[in-house]
Amino acid sequence: MILWVRHGQSTWNVLDRLQGHELSPPLTDLGREQAQDAAESLADRGVVRLLSSPATRALETAEVIAAHLGLEVEVEPLLLEKGLDENYTNVLVRVQQVLDRDLPDHTVAVSHGDTIGLAVGLLSGQRPEPAANGSVTSVDPETREVAVTLPRR
Repeated sequence: MILWVRHGQSTWNVLDRLQGHELSPPLTDLGREQAQDAAESLADRGVVRLLSSPATRALETAEVIAAHLGLEVEVEPLLLEKGLDENYTNVLVRVQQVLDRDLPDHTVAVSHGDTIGLAVGLLSGQRPEPAANGSVTSVDPETREVAVTLPRR
């Protein structure tokens, strides 16, 4: 099972500005706290691998998680959010490529709201909904039940 983590709040989230494939917006102080909350909620989940979108906001979140869990961050471009020049079919194809990989159980994928929403939709059969900043989402492969842990802050 993949554990999906949406990056913490970025400086552009505060401005309600679309980020797309823009790599540079960093986390805010709240975003770093949300990343720490995500890391703490993953501490007892047996995480063995940590993938991250190459966007700065996702990488910063993944680095907080990696430091807490003693893992290395693997950059995965397929986890980028929808680019401003892309349609959702493109993102679905990328997400499906991630899902088709032979990833070990308890892999964490740090990504973006729309990308995680589409992944959860594919795995659960539910309508895709964007993930909240700093949330951890999983889908039980047998029951297709969705579980979401929101940050405390």
